[in-house]
Amino acid sequence: MSSTRKSAIAGAVAGLLLASIGAWYVSNHKSVAAPAPAMAPAAALTAAAPAAKATVSREQAVEKLMALPELKHWADVIEKRSEGLRHGALIETDSKPREVNGKSFYQLTFVENGDDMAQAMASFLVSYSDGEILVEDDISGDLLPLDQWRKTVKD
Repeated sequence: MSSTRKSAIAGAVAGLLLASIGAWYVSNHKSVAAPAPAMAPAAALTAAAPAAKATVSREQAVEKLMALPELKHWADVIEKRSEGLRHGALIETDSKPREVNGKSFYQLTFVENGDDMAQAMASFLVSYSDGEILVEDDISGDLLPLDQWRKTVKD
């Protein structure tokens, strides 16, 4: 991962740390009795939505990624290892869509975050049009289809 990309991720993490904790919490602690907190992080993400028409909303993209077994597992491991002091969360690394082969994608990164740090673990693209998920290889920068990335994932 290039130093420019790391700087961009670090800046995004600093600005969205609170929102990402809320998004993680909401995705893992949905409650019928408290719909307002579930709406707040989603509303914050929607405010930065680009003008392009999207069949898949940013909220749906986040939900789709947080439903991945790999991300659920990572979030659980982070929570247990840190005794609840750190959490797994998704942050948006750029509010502008990324164009790949003529398709627009949301740019989201799964991070381990806490009060004192945030560490990027994997970067994802989710298509506006059909929810296709691509994963950016940390070393080469290549975009991998989800199935291909799964073959390389380690706990």
